[in-house]
Amino acid sequence: MFINQASKLSGATQRAIRLYEELGLMKVSRTGKYRIYNQDNISQIKMIKEAQVLGITLADMVTLRGSQEDFDWKLVSSYLIEKQWQVEEKIKELELQKQRIKEYRISIDICIQELDSNL
Repeated sequence: MFINQASKLSGATQRAIRLYEELGLMKVSRTGKYRIYNQDNISQIKMIKEAQVLGITLADMVTLRGSQEDFDWKLVSSYLIEKQWQVEEKIKELELQKQRIKEYRISIDICIQELDSNL
């Protein structure tokens, strides 16, 4: 299949697909000047998009792939453990921020009530 159909099936833009290939994240067959995509390529594109949704950058994916034909899955697993830890830390920070906002809002509500009662 050509890039336009690969784009439709994967949900990625043609430009993004070309970028993934340029970065070495996927190998695509060629017939003359045309790229020919197969179902494995579609799966790769979907995996790349899902990784991006999880906060994994293209640069990180390139590093995780290295010079190999495929990803170093042990390295990927270690990376994901680190990424999960970072997300858990961010959640803690956001919970603290949420609590501070709640306390601040309560303080403001108390001030408003005091102002209203003095009128």
